[in-house]
Amino acid sequence: MLWIILAAIFAANVAHADVSPPRPVAPDHGGTAVVVTGPVEVVFDWSEDNCYVAQIPDLPVRAFRDGDDQVNLILSHTAAHRMRGPDFGSLVLDCAPVSGSRKLPDPESYADQEWIAAVYSEDGQTVHALIHNEFQGNWKSHEVCATRDYFKCWMNSITYARSDDGGATYVALDPPDHLVASLPDRYHPDEGIYGLFSPSNIIKRDGYYYAYLKAQTYPLELQHVCLMRTQALDDPKSWRFWDGRAFEGVFVDPYRDDPNVVERTPNCAPIALPQIAEMYEGITWNTHLGKFVLVGTSSDPTQEPNLFGFYYAFSDDLITWSHRQPLLHARLPWRSDGSQTNYAYPTLIDHQSPSRNFETTGATGYLYLTRNNAGHGSLDRDLLRFPVEFRQPNRGEACEAPPNCRYIAHSIGGRHARTHLPTRPHRHVVGHGPDPPLGP
Repeated sequence: MLWIILAAIFAANVAHADVSPPRPVAPDHGGTAVVVTGPVEVVFDWSEDNCYVAQIPDLPVRAFRDGDDQVNLILSHTAAHRMRGPDFGSLVLDCAPVSGSRKLPDPESYADQEWIAAVYSEDGQTVHALIHNEFQGNWKSHEVCATRDYFKCWMNSITYARSDDGGATYVALDPPDHLVASLPDRYHPDEGIYGLFSPSNIIKRDGYYYAYLKAQTYPLELQHVCLMRTQALDDPKSWRFWDGRAFEGVFVDPYRDDPNVVERTPNCAPIALPQIAEMYEGITWNTHLGKFVLVGTSSDPTQEPNLFGFYYAFSDDLITWSHRQPLLHARLPWRSDGSQTNYAYPTLIDHQSPSRNFETTGATGYLYLTRNNAGHGSLDRDLLRFPVEFRQPNRGEACEAPPNCRYIAHSIGGRHARTHLPTRPHRHVVGHGPDPPLGP
């Protein structure tokens, strides 16, 4: 019945236009910076390219090269699909899903609505995946969620799946062996959003694999970014989180572990909270700058104007970060009404990276993001990318009169054209889709 309703709304073809497209932000200093250098490109146009109505890019995209040296770009939702081709300019969408969701009815299974959030492969054949798992109580019984409110009955966790066929299919371990990370709190009906959310891409450094993730704690729903690492991607229990002093934090299962141990287990420690706030979506090692570069969604109330959108920061050690700087001023889901076009899920990919998993960037790259054409409750979502440049200190002139010159002179937006991109009307499709936890 749901699909009949969605199809009817799709056919209605309600027109909308983005009257406030993203605006690149030029740095107002002569230091190290990331800068948008050209117009947006449309990678996936939902209205023309989707395999079915609910096939959308609903987390930051992830990429790797498989054993046949083909680029795999994963568009994740509760069923994930891949675009595949010899390079990023020749990607073809595969309508055979690479993963799905088990939709088990109980929170202790950690296997309800499942998104591929991160992938990593050493050989192109075996691909390890971190899964963003949402227990969505609003779809369950009245006892599980009396309010039927998505945002009041959402518990999140991170789990593990693996592909042994080069990314064509991913299979998860049986519960609870697949559990990677959970807060030390059980599900509480109708008490809000909490858990560990959508890890960043995985990056390898000095024999360890690292990933950032977002924590929203219970019961206060405080939000911060955590960092975890492992030396064994095929062992879900081997991940350890940064506890403020070392990577010695052990994730627990509040349904199965000793209650005394669970009670004593702290949440993972915040990483550079004043500097990066809640940025976690994409991490690369930049060979041109000799630094790690993090991109994510944020704002900065210490600056005037306080721009909401996508930011970047630099680090030498993944723990200590520079103060975030704006890259793209954009309307975010939680700062728009139900039908306004908004933007989410940023990440960086260098198409020329020598890394199989695109965990490095060089002098140039691309900022990938999702455009929600008719609001975040809509399924009409496109995948976009902006070319960016990584600038070393003292290259070019700094802006002399902020804030007036913080914006690059032209706005870049619209739907289809790949240069000036005029905005055109598009279909308005209302349907269920996950929102990120409310941000700043």
